[in-house]
Amino acid sequence: MRTRDVDRHKAVDYLKRAEECKNAMYRSCDEREWNASVINAVHCAIAAADAFCIWKLGIRHAGERHEDAVRLFSQTAPEDDSIRKASKHLMELLNIKSESEYGENLMKEKNAILATKHAERLFDFVQNKILK
Repeated sequence: MRTRDVDRHKAVDYLKRAEECKNAMYRSCDEREWNASVINAVHCAIAAADAFCIWKLGIRHAGERHEDAVRLFSQTAPEDDSIRKASKHLMELLNIKSESEYGENLMKEKNAILATKHAERLFDFVQNKILK
């Protein structure tokens, strides 16, 4: 698994990036731009997961395999059920990343609604941990 060392104080910067993607996700939904909404949900989740891993471990995922990003996130506290739940939200979003960004089929409203739920839950989890 490829990772990159990051100073722990940078976790809040990654959380800020996640928040901006979350806000763009909402704006895109309001405009019925389902593709942009899903893509921003995915990037909200990636930035939130990076923020959490940096905060807990001082590293972030730097590879291409989505499974490794989820595994790293899960390793922050493998015995914690809340981490397992948050990992599932991350995995759901990473599973649609390629299709939403490069796929032949456009995203639909139901994709955007589901992606938004996953992104919100993961973001809220990370924000509550980092900013408590």
